[in-house]
Amino acid sequence: MRAPAARISSIICWWRGRSRIITVTEAGQAILRYARQVELLESEALDRLHGIDADSLGSDGSGAGRSEPTVLRVGVNADSMATWFRPIFAEAAGWDDVVLRIEMVDQDKALPLLASGEVLGTITSTATGGYGTTVAELGTMRYVAVAERSLFERHSTGTEADLTRLPMVNFGQDDDLQFEFLRRCGVEGRPPMSVVPGSAEFVAAVEAGLGWGMVPVMQLDGLDADFVEIGTEPHIDVPLYWHHWTLASDKLSRLTEALRRAAAAMR
Repeated sequence: MRAPAARISSIICWWRGRSRIITVTEAGQAILRYARQVELLESEALDRLHGIDADSLGSDGSGAGRSEPTVLRVGVNADSMATWFRPIFAEAAGWDDVVLRIEMVDQDKALPLLASGEVLGTITSTATGGYGTTVAELGTMRYVAVAERSLFERHSTGTEADLTRLPMVNFGQDDDLQFEFLRRCGVEGRPPMSVVPGSAEFVAAVEAGLGWGMVPVMQLDGLDADFVEIGTEPHIDVPLYWHHWTLASDKLSRLTEALRRAAAAMR
């Protein structure tokens, strides 16, 4: 039998014009979210029942009636994935009752995934939670505005760069971090901009001199490039929070604790 969320999601979509893109309606998002919550709790109840059955069967019944692994859908921003989040994979490798499905999403745009039921938890820079969710502070990720030295020198006078002309690298259309830095520096308009989606690729582009960018301190440590920090206050600190469904779920609690341990290395 198909899982409740899978059955329901198949009937709450509509065709968007001639593009034939399947989209969940607003009402469907609410239904899908509750269906996936029920699916998670149901899977844990079945795990316990199968455990009881195995105990009653004794050693000859080991493996009998074993349930399918529970799918934990998680929203993670690219920079976290490239740095402090990675130890989660080593922990999850020992969870035979769980599989992970990661949705890559910008930390400023993540909450709609949680509200729609597409993920059961997500990492975001927003401290305020929504209805039926719990928020845990993970830590703060520091970004530094840097440019490769030769690029900086071509577009500067002395120690000051002309930020209206200094080429910039942006992660994608949802990435506002570089523009926030420009606003703090009082710069209006947009400098020449390259777009490089991918955390490691973004850093590689900045390292190669394609443009300046806001690079996480945790990624700077492993680079040999000759970087110049831009401006008198080159740092932006981004707080990160773990938003998840408020459920009495052992597997969700296990994931939350693993996230707390991994995030302790964030800086």
